Amino acid sequence: MLQNAAVGRAADAARFPAFHDSVPVLLYHRPQPAARFRAQLRRLHDLGFETITLDRYVRFIRGEAVQLPRRPILITFDDGYPTAWRTADPVLARYGWSAVMYVPTGYVGEPGFLSWDELRQLQASGRWQIDEHAGNGHVLVTADAAGRQLPFYAAELWSDGNQESFDQYKRRVRSDIEGGSAALRRNLPGWKSHRSFAVPYGNYGQRGSNDSRIAPWLAHYLTNRFDVVFIQRDDSFTKPGESLANRIGVPMGWGADALEEHLLRGLSGMPPA
Repeated sequence: MLQNAAVGRAADAARFPAFHDSVPVLLYHRPQPAARFRAQLRRLHDLGFETITLDRYVRFIRGEAVQLPRRPILITFDDGYPTAWRTADPVLARYGWSAVMYVPTGYVGEPGFLSWDELRQLQASGRWQIDEHAGNGHVLVTADAAGRQLPFYAAELWSDGNQESFDQYKRRVRSDIEGGSAALRRNLPGWKSHRSFAVPYGNYGQRGSNDSRIAPWLAHYLTNRFDVVFIQRDDSFTKPGESLANRIGVPMGWGADALEEHLLRGLSGMPPA
């Protein structure tokens, strides 16, 4: 029976080419149904994928000499949902794999989000690394007199008939990011930035803003502060030197077959279906 299982896994892995110069990064938000998540990770395992830690991934992006498995993958979660942790952690433990939790610190301890004590448990497990998703800035804000809503980082605020200045916008965003890092440092023993950041909504102004100066300024600010800044574009794998790095969003409806299909598309450079 064990021999047959090993033969089956070898056949699965043969379907997916090995690759050495790129890393796919998966993004999960709301928790998948437990059975579906187990099936996805079982498929990744059978295809020969192995997770790498965030630290190793950041070194890879910096272009350092890093030993990678034949089919490396980085698994990330945004927003700090307890159910995502509880669904994912037993499956990660089964395979001896790791993952990353990107935390908007302003939500920690709120109903439906991890508490600081739970984040300390998560960090102590050795399976998870934690980095910043925002301070209080994982929200939409009013961007104009018509009430248009845009991400906190992507637009200047409109309030009481006035739009904040570009300088005020820059101070607000810098303060939020610095405050988020300070909260992680203050509440998680031994925490230090892994020099990665996940932009809320994947939008630093490039997908809509009320000031054309925001996208180039924020991209420059973030890539100078962090070695890796995660956004979402398509199914493409990431390569060294890509400081604005793509994550493959995994919707709730994907099963294991869909995940494999999108990874194959990303590896081959095919356009989205």
